[in-house]
Amino acid sequence: METTFKILFSFAVFLFCFVIIGLFLLAIKIILLFTDHVSVMGVLMTS
Repeated sequence: METTFKILFSFAVFLFCFVIIGLFLLAIKIILLFTDHVSVMGVLMTS
């Protein structure tokens, strides 16, 4: 029972990280539709 919980919990954390990264990249993509460049924490992203 405990190992099942550990596996499901680690999978949920892994999936949550991918969702957060995906939402961040989607937001950057939408911002780049309206501007020519975006600077996030010193990283310059251009379209």
